[in-house]
Amino acid sequence: MKVIAVAVAKGGVGKSMLTRSLSTAGGISGLNVLVLDMDSQQTTTQWSRRRRPDEMPIVKFSTENDLGGELTRAKAAGCDVVFIDTPPARSSEAPAAIESADFVLIPSTADIEAFEQLHRTLRLARTCGVEASAVLNLATPNSVSEIDTARDVFKSIGLDMAPAVLHRYKLHREAARLGRTAQEIDPTSKAAAEIDTLWLWVAARLHLGTSANVHGGRAA
Repeated sequence: MKVIAVAVAKGGVGKSMLTRSLSTAGGISGLNVLVLDMDSQQTTTQWSRRRRPDEMPIVKFSTENDLGGELTRAKAAGCDVVFIDTPPARSSEAPAAIESADFVLIPSTADIEAFEQLHRTLRLARTCGVEASAVLNLATPNSVSEIDTARDVFKSIGLDMAPAVLHRYKLHREAARLGRTAQEIDPTSKAAAEIDTLWLWVAARLHLGTSANVHGGRAA
């Protein structure tokens, strides 16, 4: 079982959207996926309640005190991958999630306020001995300058950048309202293609075997 923490101190950078999208992609590819929502706002938990109860991913709210037990139970139940959605700002939940993780995804928009918060999360991941990569999220479509700026910032602090950039598409918002993700609403969309590319990179990075293609349907 692999554990992926989605964490950064800055709010509004799309942590929950990234968690929902990647965890759903994992489920579509045939993996048993659990999301632990550690944000007190429970955005991802509320999203899951708009879905059918038999759909991947399974989503549970978890406190810092319950995290260890939830991960132990997930492993015993045969879970393949756990995503941990963390709260923004200064909290004890994000450090606990990173300490428990095999990999940390650090989403960031192409804004100075987001860039300024990267160091804290990267430093925590390094202290815990956990690999981390940045994901440029909510980028303006067709804006090459945003990608170039983000790449330079990530490189300057020694932070690896995921090869897939996620852009600010309306489809993500529409899908969230319905308890879906972009790849479920329109598998042929640019938004879905970006998530697919990112998921395949994450799966390869963590050696997560899958029994089906991303858009091949759920495994039996």
